[in-house]
Amino acid sequence: MAGLRVGGLASGMDIDQIVGDLMKAQRIPLDKLLQKKTTFEWQRDSYRSINTKLNTLHTKLYDDFLAPNSFNKKTVSVSNDNVVSATATSAASGTLSIQKVEQLASSSYGVGSIAENTPSTKTMKELGISGDQNVKLGVLQTDGTMKDFDFSFKETDTINDVVKKINDKGAGITALYDEKSGQLSLSTKATGKSTEGAEIIDREKSGFFSSLGFADSENLASNGTNAKVTVNGAEIERNSNSFTVAGFNITLKEKTATGVAPITLSATTDVNSMVDKIKAFVSNYNDLISGMNDSLKEKKYRDFPPLTDEQRKDMTDKEQEMWDEKAKSGLLRSDSIVSSGLSDMRNAIYGKVGTGDNIIDTLAEMGITTSSAYSDGGKLVIDEEKLKKALTENPDQVVKTLINPGEKTTTEDTRGIIQRLRASMKEFTTKIETKAGKSTWTDQQYTIGKSLIDTNTRISNFQRRLEDMEARYWKQFTAMEQAISKANSQSGYLAQFGQG
Repeated sequence: MAGLRVGGLASGMDIDQIVGDLMKAQRIPLDKLLQKKTTFEWQRDSYRSINTKLNTLHTKLYDDFLAPNSFNKKTVSVSNDNVVSATATSAASGTLSIQKVEQLASSSYGVGSIAENTPSTKTMKELGISGDQNVKLGVLQTDGTMKDFDFSFKETDTINDVVKKINDKGAGITALYDEKSGQLSLSTKATGKSTEGAEIIDREKSGFFSSLGFADSENLASNGTNAKVTVNGAEIERNSNSFTVAGFNITLKEKTATGVAPITLSATTDVNSMVDKIKAFVSNYNDLISGMNDSLKEKKYRDFPPLTDEQRKDMTDKEQEMWDEKAKSGLLRSDSIVSSGLSDMRNAIYGKVGTGDNIIDTLAEMGITTSSAYSDGGKLVIDEEKLKKALTENPDQVVKTLINPGEKTTTEDTRGIIQRLRASMKEFTTKIETKAGKSTWTDQQYTIGKSLIDTNTRISNFQRRLEDMEARYWKQFTAMEQAISKANSQSGYLAQFGQG
C-alpha cells in the first residue's frame, strides 16, 4: 500500500512537477533499454522478412523446375484426335504409332428385376427378405485389384435405403433403381475385367441379391472389358482407357475403323514453357538479391533511435512515420549473415556442373549472364535468343545443367544449378533462423530472442528500482511538508501568546 502523499499544501511547491522532473532524469537509462528492445524486435523482423522471401523462392523453384513434369515439358501432336488424345511426361521422346484400337475398357454391370411399378419405399420384408442380412461383396477397383466390403441390411430397409447404403459405402459400386421397370442396377466405377471372372461378387452367396431379382447369386456383375490396342506393333491390354506407354499418357476415345491409317503420336520439347519458367526464375532471383543488397547498403541514422511512448505523445502521426522510417533504416547494414548468404547464392549459380566437356554446363552457355553494371549487385540478364537456341538444339543438356540431382564431392559438383541454389538458400535460411528464429519459436530458441529475454529482465528490474526511487522521493517530500505544516502550527500558537 502506497504511503500518504502530501502535494505541497504547506510549502506551496508543486511536488508532482518536482518529482516528475526528478524521475524523468532517472528514466533515461530505462528509455535506452526500451529503445534497445525495439531495435532487437525490428532487426528480428527484418531477418524474418528475408527468410519469408527465401522460402517463397525456394518453393517456387521446386514447383517450376523439380516437381514431376514441371520444367522439362513436352507437347504431343496426335494425327487423329477423334480416336486418341495424349499428353507427354518428360520421359517421352520421338513418336508412337497406334495401328489399331480393337476394344475400349468398360465398366461391369448387373441388373436384378423385382417387378414392374414396385415403389422404392417398399421394405425388404415386404419383398420376402426376413431378418437382417450381412453381405460381403468383392468389387473391382481402379488399380485392377479386387477388394472386399461388408454391408449390413435390415428387413425394415426400403429399396431406397439399400441403394443409399451401397452408394455411400465408397466401395466403387454405383447402385440405381428404376420404379417403372422395377430394376435394380449395380455397376462398377472401375473399368476393366477382373482376373476372378466377375467384377462384383457375393463372396458368401448370401442370396440377398437373388431375392432382389439377380439371376446369379454369386457373380452379380461380370461383363467388364479391358482396352485392347496395338502400339508400335505390340498388342497391349489395359483395364482402363487411360494409360502410359513410353512416357506418353494415352486416352482412348473410340475403336478404330477397318482400313484407317495408323495414328501417330509425336512428342516435342515445349521450349516456350521452359523459357517462361527460366525468365520467371531470373526475375524472382533478381528481386530477391536486389532487396538484400539494399538492406546491406541502407544508411544508418544513429541520431534517430526508436521513439518511446512519451516521445510519441508529443508528435503527429506524420512526424512519427518519418522518424520511424529513419530509425528502421540500416538495421542490416553490412550484416555478415546476409552478406555471406548472398555470396553463397552467387557461387551456387555461377559454377560449372560437373567436370566433363559438355556443350552446355553453365548458365552463361545457355545465355544467362551477370549484369556488367556494378550497381546491379550481381543481377542476372538473359539473352533470350541464345536461350531458345540452347533449348531447341540441346534441351536434355540444358535440363541436366539446371536440375540434375547429382552430388557434391571434394573433386566436383554434379548437382544442377537449381539444386545448388536451393541448397544454398536452405543453409542461408537456417543461419537466419539461428539468429532471428521463426514465429512459432520461443525466445529461448534463437540469439535475438535470448537478447530480448535479457533486455526484458533488465527493464523489469529497472522499473522496480524506479518505483522504489519515486516512493522514496515522495516520502521525503511528504516528510518535509509535514515538518513545515507542524512548524506553521507552532508559529501560530506562539503568536497568540505574543498578542496577549
